[in-house]
Formats: sequence, structure tokens, C-alpha cells
Amino acid sequence: MLLWLRQNVIKTAFRASPVSAALFVLLSVVSAVIPTVLTALATANFVDTAAVILGGTRPRGDITAPLVFLLLTMGAQYTVGAVVSLLRARIGMRLQNTLRPAVVTKHAALDFKHIENAESWELISRVSANPVASVLEGFGAYVMFAQLLVGVVSVLILIVSQVWWAAFVILAFSVPLFWLSVKAGKKNYQAGRDAEKFNRRTWYLDWLLVGRENIEERALFGYGEDVARRWEEQYEAGRILQLRVRARYFFITKGGSLIIALISLLVMLILIQPVVGGVLSAGMFMGIVGAVFGMVNQIGWNLSYSLENISKAGEFVKDLRTFAGLSEAPGASDLPDPEPMEFSAITFRSVRFKYPGTDVYVLDGVSFTLERGKHYAFVGKNGAGKTTVTKLLTGLYPEYEGEILIDGRELRSIQPGALKAFFSVIYQDYAKYAIPLRDNIALGDASGADTDARIQGAVAQAGLEGTVSELKDGLATPLGKILEGGQDISGGQWQRVAIARSLLSRAPVKILDEPTASLDPVSESRIYEEFEKLMRGKTTVFISHRLGSTKLADEILVFSEGVVAERGPHRELMERSGLYTEMFESQRGWYQ
Repeated sequence: MLLWLRQNVIKTAFRASPVSAALFVLLSVVSAVIPTVLTALATANFVDTAAVILGGTRPRGDITAPLVFLLLTMGAQYTVGAVVSLLRARIGMRLQNTLRPAVVTKHAALDFKHIENAESWELISRVSANPVASVLEGFGAYVMFAQLLVGVVSVLILIVSQVWWAAFVILAFSVPLFWLSVKAGKKNYQAGRDAEKFNRRTWYLDWLLVGRENIEERALFGYGEDVARRWEEQYEAGRILQLRVRARYFFITKGGSLIIALISLLVMLILIQPVVGGVLSAGMFMGIVGAVFGMVNQIGWNLSYSLENISKAGEFVKDLRTFAGLSEAPGASDLPDPEPMEFSAITFRSVRFKYPGTDVYVLDGVSFTLERGKHYAFVGKNGAGKTTVTKLLTGLYPEYEGEILIDGRELRSIQPGALKAFFSVIYQDYAKYAIPLRDNIALGDASGADTDARIQGAVAQAGLEGTVSELKDGLATPLGKILEGGQDISGGQWQRVAIARSLLSRAPVKILDEPTASLDPVSESRIYEEFEKLMRGKTTVFISHRLGSTKLADEILVFSEGVVAERGPHRELMERSGLYTEMFESQRGWYQ
């Protein structure tokens, strides 16, 4: 699949659909000759024959052949153009079936550090936005340029055969446009890259303004006007950045085209004298005039467009190759093992970790042990390192110092499939899939073993039976409003879907990473209490900066400034009157 991401746009198009691409190039070149040489000759033949007929020296019927030739030439031009459009569409469909999956596959395999890094994420966003359109436009631009070259050369040969010096005058003024158009393409693509950060912000603000998830808060708090103002500021910043570059080169390239048009007009005016003198026929003069001004129009618009897009395609290919070269997480696409491995303890030994590109250690010598079958709580202020521990445990970041051991085995030596089957995590931003409820829950166990019976059990355990009865088609009902017949459910019901997904998972270690942070403290405590009951006998970790659920834990680990500052059961920690006691007392009022 990586081969699709390392080729230029021409090779990619031919690899996707070799026959269609070859026909596309061939017919595009043919279509360049038709409106220049063939149309000019057909026009010359028709006009000269008509002039002779009007002079009375030839019968009227002689106009039939030149007229048919002219009409066939025009008809062939439109027919070839239609076929070329169909071939382009076919190439696009084949690219959609090949290039897009390659980009998605690479995206899914990336090291997690690239997802959280702003610079690499902008690169990923640019490449992933519409790679098919970028390749197709680039390929089309190369073919258009070849088409223009063939057309221009054809016209120049036609002019040289009649008035040789006129061809060199037109050519001399056309060459600078090539250089300006290439430069414009590079500058415009760079401007688009610079505007990407503004575009990402406008996309997010646009989601806040029109997203269905935010409709209640928009109406309740009336923040739409303020968000709209911020959206406009970001949109304008990105638009102006690109407009300045585009406007500058637009006027330069179009100004150059105007000069070529004026030079061509001057040349045509000079050619009137050879027509009057009988050196050049009136028909050939009209044919040349039509061909020259057709060429000028092509140079003025299509030339700058094609060269600009060729430059853009070159910049896109650079991005695509950089994207292809981003490091991948080993086994990222591997499915979890059907049966999770057994364990007795998970041990952190002097673990230190800092996020790539930073100098601050989020974890600075963390050591602790999690024993099988016990319930743990990780607490601490925001940024204390609680979620970072989860990221290390689940293998998202292998670049840590020290050791993380599962029954003595270093975490980094364990196969990705085994590690995926070992942990089940409900994150703060748990996924809400717009697919049937059954499939939403079934995602918790990729093995699919005894899924129907186990899904029913997970539904019952998670307290979703009432939700299922309210849905039109029960478990087969799509959630959300994306699919036909979809129904919305409440935030609390979505949380239970996430819990059911975790219950279905065979993973021996269950982690709740603040999935209820949006709830009030009392509601959060209730969710944790229910989850604790469902998970008795299993190894569970609750992560929160709020302490309503900590009494449920066998052991509490208090994180502060990158280390485990305190650990022990609730009562013991309260007796120490340390950091945990201070945090708990400050929140006591939330639960009374």
C-alpha cells in the first residue's frame, strides 16, 4: 500500500487505471490538434470554396464537402471531449478504490505521537483531506499542459508555413508566462499550507455552530454570535493569506496573457496585407486568426491553470511522501488476540516519560504495582500524569525510560495483538458510532465469539434494557441521525453503551479514564459505583481528578508533579492528612 503514497501523480493515475489513463492522454492530445490545425484547415477550405462559388466559377454543390468536413471536425471535437471527461471520471473512481484506502491504512498505522503533534497533524490533515482530487487534478494538469504544447506547436507550424516570423514573435512573449505560472503554483500551495492552521480552527468552530451535538447548549447559553465572530476572524485570516498570493500572480499571469493577445492582434493586422496582395488566401487567414486567438485563450487561462496545478501536485507529492515516511506503530492494524493472556501483576519501575518534542518529564520516576483482581483509583490534579500512565500501559508511547512489566515481561516485548486484548479502556472522549446499537457494543470484542448471547448479557449488565425497548428496531436501530431510521439517545445512555462495550471485551484489565468528566460529581460517583459492581473480581483502574469514587478502590495512587506522591486505601490516606486528604476535603461539599 505504501507504493501508492510514494509515486508521482502520473504514475499513480496509470497504476490505478492504466488503460483509461493511456486513452485519456491519447485523446487529450488528439483533441488539441482538432481545434487548431484541423479546424483551421476546415475553415480555410470552407471559406475559400465559398468565395470561389460566390465568384461564379464553381457550382454551388461544391460547398457540400467542405461544409461536411467542417461540421465533422466540430462534432469530433465535442465527442472526444465527452469521452475524455468519462475517462477522467473512471480514473477518479479507480483512485478512490486504491489511493484512498492506502491513505486510510497509513493513517491507522501511524505512531500515536504524530496524532498528538500539531505540525505532523497539519501534514496528515492536508494529505488526508482529498488525496484523490489532488492526484486527479495534478494528472489532469500534466495532460492539459501536454495538450497545450501540442496545440501551440500545431498552430505555430501552421503559421510558420504561411508567415514564419509571426510564429517567433508570439513564442517570444509566451515563454515568460510558463515561468510565472510555475512560480504561482508553488506560492499558492505554500499559502494553502500556511493557512491550514486557520482552516482547522474554522472547521472546529463551524462544528460548534452547526453540529447537532451542540444544539442544546447553543440555545441555552446563546454563544452562537460569539463563536460566529471567532469563526469569521479565523476564516478571514486564512482567506486573506491565500488571497494576497493568488491575486498577485493572477494579475501577473493574466496581464502577460493580455500582452500576448495584443501582440497576436498586431500580427493578424499585419497579415491583412498578404491577404490583400493575394499571397495568403482569405480562408487561410480566417483559419489562422481563429487558431491563433484560440491558442491565446488557451495560453491565457489553461496554461497558467495547468502549470499552477502541476506545481501544486509537486508540492502535494512531497507532502504525500513525507506522510508515507512517518513512523508506524508495529502491529497497529493487528486485531486483538482471541484470548487475552493471564497475569498476576503489572509493575512500573522508575518510569520516566516526556512527550516527543518537549523537555518536561510528565512522569519522573514512577514506580507501583497493580495486582490482579484488585480495584485501583488514579487521582490527582489535571496534568499530574494519570492519563499518560494509561497511554504507556496501552502501548501508545513506547519511548519511556525505566520498565513496565507484566509478570516480568517488558511491555515493549509483548505482541500488539496480545496487548490490545489485555486492556479495555473507556476514555473521556469515548467513541459514539453512528451505527446500530448491536454493532456499537460488538466493537468491544473483535473476535466475535458468541457475540449475540454475550451482547444480550452486556446490555443487561450495563442497564441498557430500557434503552433497547425504547428504540424502534431494538438492538438493530442505528444510533444518531446519519443512517436511515437512526435515533438519538441521551448522554447517559451513550455512557452505558461505552460501558457495555467494555463489559463485552474479554480484556482482564478495565480502565475508566474520566469518561464521566462532563457529568456533575454526584452522577459521576453513581456511574463509578455501578461499574465497580459490574467489574468485581476483575482488575479495574478508575482515573479521575474528582474523588467521589475513591472509597471504592482497594488502593488509591495519588499523582503529583510526575510521581506517585501517596498510595493506599481511602481510610489510610485520610489518616495521613497529606495531599489526598487536602484534595478530598476540598471536594467534600460536592457529594453532600
